[in-house]
Amino acid sequence: MHKKHPMLDFFRNYNEQLEILIEGENPHANQLLRHADVDLIRNHLNRDERITAFATGRSVGVGRTIWVVTSQSLLVVQTGKRPGVRKFALDSIEKADAEKGRYGHALSAHLAGARLGLYGVAQSFAVLTLRALARPAGLDATRNIGQTTLNEEAQAHAQHAFADLTLRAQPLLAQSDAEARQLLQQTADRARSEGQQRAPEAA
Repeated sequence: MHKKHPMLDFFRNYNEQLEILIEGENPHANQLLRHADVDLIRNHLNRDERITAFATGRSVGVGRTIWVVTSQSLLVVQTGKRPGVRKFALDSIEKADAEKGRYGHALSAHLAGARLGLYGVAQSFAVLTLRALARPAGLDATRNIGQTTLNEEAQAHAQHAFADLTLRAQPLLAQSDAEARQLLQQTADRARSEGQQRAPEAA
């Protein structure tokens, strides 16, 4: 196993920040997660915890950070010189927000005595992550970009990235989900062919 070199980390971090300043957005925010990221995330998931969304950006003073929303919690994954994961129960989040910022979109979450922030997030990832945070926590996302209509291509790309993370971090859950969807589709097809269901109702 290779040891990380502090100077290489510094230059990598500096180069990514420079790219964001030049581009006016985070060019890495749309990418699939790296293997090391997935390994880190996998080790902090409960067996019955399902990934619903994630967003990649940067945190002030920390560097590259990933927010992973699951059916139970928000994982804040720091991947810089001090990799680590903090886990917060969804019901401990009092407010979640997202807005267009100078370098992409910014996400924020307020908990008792703490505020979490992530900037340089791609729009589709920010919108879908905010929705995933707000819905189970019973938060109101109607006053911000949570209601933004995404174009089909951007939404499909983000959902593909979420599915990719689920497949790599939770292969057994991903497989059972796929089997369940296939079974539901077969049942709907059979019901239509037997005249039990009209086509619009099967969707």
